Amino acid sequence: MCSKVVLFSVLACFAAVATTASCSGVVVCYYGAWSIWRSSSGHYGVSDLPVDLCTHIVYSFIAPTAEGGIYFTDAEDTVNGKSNKMDDFVALKQNNSDLKLMVAMGGWTPASTNFTIVVNNDTLRATLINTMVSFVEEHDLDGVDLDWEYPAQRGGADSDKEQFVVLVKELKAALGSKLLTAAVAVTQSNIDLSYNVTELNKYLDYFHLMNYDYHGSWETVTGVVAPLYAQLTDAAGTNLNVNHSVYTWIENGASPSKLVLGLAAYGKTFTLTSLDNTSTGAPASGAGVAGPFVGEAGSYSYAEICSDQAANATAWSITEVTGNYVYANKDTFWVGYDNANTIYAKAQYAKEMGLAGIMYWAADLDDFNGLCGSTYPLIKAGISGYNA
Repeated sequence: MCSKVVLFSVLACFAAVATTASCSGVVVCYYGAWSIWRSSSGHYGVSDLPVDLCTHIVYSFIAPTAEGGIYFTDAEDTVNGKSNKMDDFVALKQNNSDLKLMVAMGGWTPASTNFTIVVNNDTLRATLINTMVSFVEEHDLDGVDLDWEYPAQRGGADSDKEQFVVLVKELKAALGSKLLTAAVAVTQSNIDLSYNVTELNKYLDYFHLMNYDYHGSWETVTGVVAPLYAQLTDAAGTNLNVNHSVYTWIENGASPSKLVLGLAAYGKTFTLTSLDNTSTGAPASGAGVAGPFVGEAGSYSYAEICSDQAANATAWSITEVTGNYVYANKDTFWVGYDNANTIYAKAQYAKEMGLAGIMYWAADLDDFNGLCGSTYPLIKAGISGYNA
């Protein structure tokens, strides 16, 4: 049923090319403010953001206090000539007046603790809403992205699920014509715990589906970060893939036209226990070593992946499962990720399913310096795929 929604010609996009933002769907780019402190070729500020490619850019993160206030989870700063400051972020509109600039509240680090305190208290919730509206107005932002990870989980309360709906309803009313979106987990088990989808669908402008981290070094066998369809080695009924998640959200009551498909500009890394098996589902002893730019064990930005492969081409064994995912290893270092081809296929899938567009976590993880060719290859590939 869903695949028939968009079987039409997008004549307005006839002239669209990979170097311009999509004219038929949203291109949401998250920006991690902590990337200002990355070393070497990972050093990233708001001036690096691709304002000509993204339709929406989301500054990450602010978070709630237990009193209903807010704070920046990463200090505003200027490092080696690059800034992560909100005022400089807002100034990006001078380069593209159509660009929508938003702020995300939440993220992984704050968990549920202060969210739960605030949303379950009418007075504190009203304070938080007033604080958020004032923040948006002060900085002339276009909206708010709620990135609570996750209601009724990680220190939360059972009541969070319904109180999240109350927060969304009241904040949307207070924001008026401003955008209100939410970054959401994608499995049925998370929906059951955290989201009343049919009610949220009434008030949110978009759901930003976090279609990534299906696998990682918390597991004992290798797996790619975000397979579009089941991995070839998956057991029947595993269901840890993008396609299953999209149908799950639709079946739970989300409008396809409000769903934005999440795309990962990074891979998940493992250390193989041996070279006897280097496929998905291979035994692993833990995370892969940290990369030179992001410096995070278990994850490699796409820039780290492609630059290492370019510099050490003969050392890498790379397998691309067409239209689905890529995995590669250099000796016992293993990474499962997306390249431009698989991003293109996912964006085509989003269009065919009638989804609102595509979303990237995160712009600062793509090859923004052009170390491996043109700049922002994954973002450009997604735009081309959605408009194909």
